Amino acid sequence: MSKTILFPSADFPGPPQIRLDVPDEWETLTVPGVQMAVAQPRVEGRFRANVVVTVQRFGPDFSLEAAKAGLEQRKAVLPELEEIGTGEITLDEITWIASEYGYTQPGRPTVVQAARYAVVDRAGVATDVVEIVGSCGAEHAEDEIEVVRSIQDSVHLVLD
Repeated sequence: MSKTILFPSADFPGPPQIRLDVPDEWETLTVPGVQMAVAQPRVEGRFRANVVVTVQRFGPDFSLEAAKAGLEQRKAVLPELEEIGTGEITLDEITWIASEYGYTQPGRPTVVQAARYAVVDRAGVATDVVEIVGSCGAEHAEDEIEVVRSIQDSVHLVLD
């Protein structure tokens, strides 16, 4: 005897639909394991500002605090980490953890990142963590981080 299961379904809800507004000149990228990625046009010798969106599925008890702890673990291994700030923000009635920081890898330019995480309940059967990470080079961060933030601020999640 066997039964048929289906994705998406009530037991296995599909991932959220994600909408972002990006500058016209930014390019879409296909990156393995990533749901969405965009970057500014390539300029030789300059870090290419980008925004990457991923969705990870967890059990129904996964919390915003667990997502924050995971973020802190990731940041703890970044070389020469300089914390800019971490807190919670609400966008489109969804609470996000927002963290901004810079780090420098040996022999490479300093990178400034803005990371945002939302924990989305999927009808009590699962939890999706939506992660939006924007990156830019520190050399041009004053202008580029504002573009990254505006892309992140435009996020809209559609849940079935």
